[in-house]
Amino acid sequence: MMDEPTIIGGRYELGGILGRGGMAEVRRASDNRLGRDVAIKQLRSDLAGDATFQERFRREAQAAAGLNHPNIVSVYDTGARQDPDFGIEIPYIVMELVQGETLRDIIRDDRRILPERAFELTQGVLDALSYSHKAGIVHRDIKPANVMLTNLGQVKVMDFGIARAVADTSATMTQTAAVIVVDGAPAVHRRLAGLCCLPTRA
Repeated sequence: MMDEPTIIGGRYELGGILGRGGMAEVRRASDNRLGRDVAIKQLRSDLAGDATFQERFRREAQAAAGLNHPNIVSVYDTGARQDPDFGIEIPYIVMELVQGETLRDIIRDDRRILPERAFELTQGVLDALSYSHKAGIVHRDIKPANVMLTNLGQVKVMDFGIARAVADTSATMTQTAAVIVVDGAPAVHRRLAGLCCLPTRA
């Protein structure tokens, strides 16, 4: 006898795990109401009772949900489900399902790309950051693992888990965010530059 599918939020049927991080796991899911595949990011059960992680997860949802840009992974919905084992609520974020790989995967595999393509990827990241900054949100964690490349070649910035509003009342936090915005994107650009190679001639 097959197990009943796990459905959360009354509409999202959970599938296999797409990835795990230090704070959350991401699963493939089907939105039975709209008939589309999505990705669901949920806080790890062992961290869900920690107010600090709850706040960070909530902040990510709020930051990303207000952003609508082709180079930023879209957030469709948020919610929480009851965990029967831990007896606590597990918050989750319903996101656009991106088919592709991260820039970290490319770097790890030591694959090379042409300078023109490296420029395109960098421009996509900068466009996403420029848009989010104008919307009052600073990402603060730009790194290869948070840059997705779709199967069609489009750049998608993800994971606003430590994003902060530009108007944060903490001067220290604002200064830190500014440093990361200024230095973080060029850091990605430098990594891309290291992967470049000139076209070969026959």
